[in-house]
Amino acid sequence: MCRASLLSLLAAEEAMSSADGIEDHSSTLVNIGACMADLEHIGTTAEQVKKGEIRKISPYFVPRILNSLPAGYVAMKYKMLRGVESTSTACAASSLYRKRTSHSETWLCKTSAGRNASSGHWRRSQISRPFDNKRSGFVLSEGVGLLLMERLEDAQKRGANILAEVLGYGISSDAYHISSPDPSGIGAQLSMQRAIEDAKLKLENINYVNAHATSTPAGDSVEAGAIRNRFSANQHSIAVSSIKGHIGHLLGAAGSVETIATIGCIRYRKLPANLNLEQRCAYFHSYIS
Repeated sequence: MCRASLLSLLAAEEAMSSADGIEDHSSTLVNIGACMADLEHIGTTAEQVKKGEIRKISPYFVPRILNSLPAGYVAMKYKMLRGVESTSTACAASSLYRKRTSHSETWLCKTSAGRNASSGHWRRSQISRPFDNKRSGFVLSEGVGLLLMERLEDAQKRGANILAEVLGYGISSDAYHISSPDPSGIGAQLSMQRAIEDAKLKLENINYVNAHATSTPAGDSVEAGAIRNRFSANQHSIAVSSIKGHIGHLLGAAGSVETIATIGCIRYRKLPANLNLEQRCAYFHSYIS
């Protein structure tokens, strides 16, 4: 079993434990996003092929490298029969939200994990520092974030411990470059605009944005500019921070883990600092703290 599947099973166990009162999981759909397959296993198998050690190749090689495997293992363990989905949209893999349906259904969704190899020693200039003028790239990390989602009326009916409510969701794309964001920030602006409209909120109702900010020169500037443009009509300052400086970049799991962190912000009324921020990005105006 690959590491991503192991971590997903551990996270699922925690999620199931915290969601008291659900005994029958037959109506639960599993959606586990993944950024990439088990690269370590692919590399090991490639070396075996090069050495002519064909008979040493595992018969489970193909299923093990499928992005949907973690979701499959979780579904098998808990007999979740509604279906298995796996999105693969790079850093947004765990952020795709399934719209509510008219029938009773629960979703165990939004996660990814993987082993990231690194070598050498980190210099201070290489430390993840979102929105800092000296940022020079992100630091890879690994992890899983799982959320159990269900219709509000169903959760209330069974007396669930409701941690948060998803009011709205927005999705977009830059349609610009394979890795660089559109300098105009149109994609990020559209996502925020659509989420706000879907939630039927006003700008003044929003006082915190948990940013994706990965500590890359282009990405952070574009995102900061998009937030500035989207909330420039606000009459009050808005707090913005990224937890990448604390935990690194989890790639496909970034969205789910940061969603959980934001839920913690709401529950405990505390905001994470922009760790390693020393010289603030010029794109931040005075109304952004």
